[in-house]
Amino acid sequence: MTSSNTDFALQEIMENDKLCAFFQPIVSLKTGSIFAYEALIRGIRDDSPVLIPPLELFKKAKSKTESQELDHHCRKKALESFKQFHTESNAMMFLNINTSTIGPENPEHPQINIVANQMGFDPQHIGLELIESESFSSKELISFVTHYRESGFLIVIDDFGCEHSNIDRLIQIHPDVIKVDRSIIANIESDPYRQSILKSINSLAQMTGALCLAEGVETIEEIQTCHLLGVDLFQGYAFALPNPDLPTLEKETLARIKEVQDKIRQITLDSLRVRRRLTGDINVLAEWLVRQIDPHKFDCMNLVFQEFMAMNSEIECIYLLDSFGVQISDTISSPDVLRRRRPIVFYPALKGTNHSFKPYFTCFEALRVKRYLTDVYLSLASGNLCRTFSVQIENDLESYIILCIDFLEEKILIS
Repeated sequence: MTSSNTDFALQEIMENDKLCAFFQPIVSLKTGSIFAYEALIRGIRDDSPVLIPPLELFKKAKSKTESQELDHHCRKKALESFKQFHTESNAMMFLNINTSTIGPENPEHPQINIVANQMGFDPQHIGLELIESESFSSKELISFVTHYRESGFLIVIDDFGCEHSNIDRLIQIHPDVIKVDRSIIANIESDPYRQSILKSINSLAQMTGALCLAEGVETIEEIQTCHLLGVDLFQGYAFALPNPDLPTLEKETLARIKEVQDKIRQITLDSLRVRRRLTGDINVLAEWLVRQIDPHKFDCMNLVFQEFMAMNSEIECIYLLDSFGVQISDTISSPDVLRRRRPIVFYPALKGTNHSFKPYFTCFEALRVKRYLTDVYLSLASGNLCRTFSVQIENDLESYIILCIDFLEEKILIS
């Protein structure tokens, strides 16, 4: 239990070692193991069982010197508390570093090495968590990171995506782990924008050799979405609350990982079945429409397309291309979709538009297929997320036309 009461003596807490370490696991969903434990320090009161949270401890520090001293005490307590358990576990430990205290007069270069070595820790088993936006200066932060990376420590960027996270500084730091802030993870299953941001961060992490960690996960739905977007490391209440009892915490967390894996596996199987059914349904719809098309009279198809769209609300647009990828029909669009679009930015393509660089056209040359369903993308016709199903229709002139049907992603997932 923690308290928000700031009526406590910080110096007394530090001098009398009135600190205790809690740990929260960081799990790998793919391997079903605990990757690391983040150390979280609490203050102890003599007159109350209620613990003092770390933010209040550091808020109480009135000077930079006090903040540095408290930082040292917290790290020492975390290492002491993890030391014995470390001999029985393969998990790493993540230590929080107060980057606001790293400056020219306090480069912090030797201190962590010394304490870790004294307690018998291999630096490769310790990750140093940094909030890059709170650092005193880029120069001193990069110097700190360089020293500790060369010493063997892992570098972890914390709270990435929160407030003033800096991409340029991230590139300079070149972290081993990027912890994506809860502000991006919260309710991500229902927010395409958050999903796109996380997907971009995970791609950046992969291209730079870093691991992406979803921080603060609280629901199965959040875990499932992050997992589908490629994230493997997770931390949050969905797996475990912070606990000072490491053996008990490990046992309960491993059991919880197994539960989550089973649920995610079932959700994934159901999702694949739905996707297979949807692909089958889309094929059936497209096949019916193909039979209505006369390759010699495609310019008379507007009424057929409109009637077909009226019967299938999940369709956004229908149009035809020639064998060069040039649009040879009007774009027939759902009236409801057109009412909700932003006309200055998004509008249906006109007859004569060149689509030859679009994946629903290039697929025919690249993959030698006759029909293709694209990944989800942002429709330039409406601003909605959609998929395009394209079908090659042969004619008797040794050429072909291409039928393109844009399906609203939201509608096909709930239909």
